[in-house]
Amino acid sequence: MAAFKRVATAAFCLLLLVACAATNSATERSPQVKASVEPPPPPAISPDALWKIVDPLLANINLGQSVGMAVVDVATGQLLYDTGGTFVPASTAKLFTGAALLLTFDSKIPVTTKDGKSVDLGTELGRVLAESDNEGAKALAKLLPKPATEMLIFELPELDLSETVLVDPAGLSRKNKTSPRALASLLALAWNNPRLAALVAGLPVSGESGTMKKRAVNEPGSLLAKTGTLSGVNALAGIFQTSAGRAISFAILADAVPIEPGGTDKARKAIDQIATALVNAN
Repeated sequence: MAAFKRVATAAFCLLLLVACAATNSATERSPQVKASVEPPPPPAISPDALWKIVDPLLANINLGQSVGMAVVDVATGQLLYDTGGTFVPASTAKLFTGAALLLTFDSKIPVTTKDGKSVDLGTELGRVLAESDNEGAKALAKLLPKPATEMLIFELPELDLSETVLVDPAGLSRKNKTSPRALASLLALAWNNPRLAALVAGLPVSGESGTMKKRAVNEPGSLLAKTGTLSGVNALAGIFQTSAGRAISFAILADAVPIEPGGTDKARKAIDQIATALVNAN
C-alpha cells in the first residue's frame, strides 16, 4: 500500500509539472492584453460656456418670470444645461404624442387625414408637426390604445416623465405640464432611435418650412424645431448639429409671457435669440 501511495504521488506531481509547463507555454504564445477603457468624449458644448451664454438671455423681460430651459448632448445623453421646473408646453406637447404613435405603430401604416385622404402615419405626423395642426394631432392621438404618456413610459422607459402631465395631446390645455429636460431628452432619444426617425424628420426647419419658416431666420436650415404658442405661453424644442457634427437637443419653455400688444412676438424673438446663440456656441 505504501508503495502504491508513493507511485500515485509521483504520478500526480508529474501531471502537475506537465500542466504547469503547458500553461506557461500557452501564456508565452498568447501574451495577456490589458483591456483599455476609453474616456468619454468631451461635451459637445462646454456646460460652463452655456451658463455664461444662456443665463443673461433667459433673463430677458420679454420672456416673463416663469421660463426654463434644458440642453442635452445627444451622443452621450449628458445634460449640459438645466434650469429645472415644469411649465406649460403648448404645442411642443405634440412631440410626446408623435413619439407615442411611432413607438406604438409602424410609421408606414395608413391613416386617414382630416380631408379623407389615406397616407402613411409618418407623412401625416410630419404635416401635423410642420403646421402645428391641433385637430390633426387629436385625430392621430385617438389611434393610441392608451394616453401618450402611458405608452411612452412603457415603450421608452429611459425617458423620465415623472414631471409630465399631458391632458390634451395637441398642447391646447394649460393643465399640460412638462420639464424642458423631458422634451430635450425625448428629442435626443428620437435622434438615435430608428423607430422615431419620422418625429425628427417631421420637425419644421428654421427659415425654411412650417411654423419655423419665419423663425431663427439668421440660421436658415440649422435648426429643426417644434414651436408652441398659447396666450402668455411661448415654447421651442428642437435639435441642431455643432460645427463638429455633434447633435444637440434643447427645449425652452416660457409660460408667463407678458400679455400685452406685441408680447408674443417679443417673446418669440427672445427665444430665437437663445436658439441662435446655441447654434453659434460651438
